[in-house]
Amino acid sequence: QSELQQEEKKRVDVKRFLAIVKKYTDLTELTPEILREFIDKIIVHAPDKSSGHRTQQMDIYYRFDVAVSTAVADSMKYDKKRKVA
Repeated sequence: QSELQQEEKKRVDVKRFLAIVKKYTDLTELTPEILREFIDKIIVHAPDKSSGHRTQQMDIYYRFDVAVSTAVADSMKYDKKRKVA
């Protein structure tokens, strides 16, 4: 019964998520209000420098039980002090 309740909740969450996505099909600007409709929280982890350069992980939790995204920012890819000869 518990599994059935969890599956029903996921099904309802997917329907609510799709309804909001359809509302923004012609999105031209991402506003804070729109982000709040989709995202529950963002967790930014402590930076890791063990590899010799800085990496930092960020987890994005959506309001609906649909997905969790993880991104890693790597300082090697975003070197601002690169000199051009």
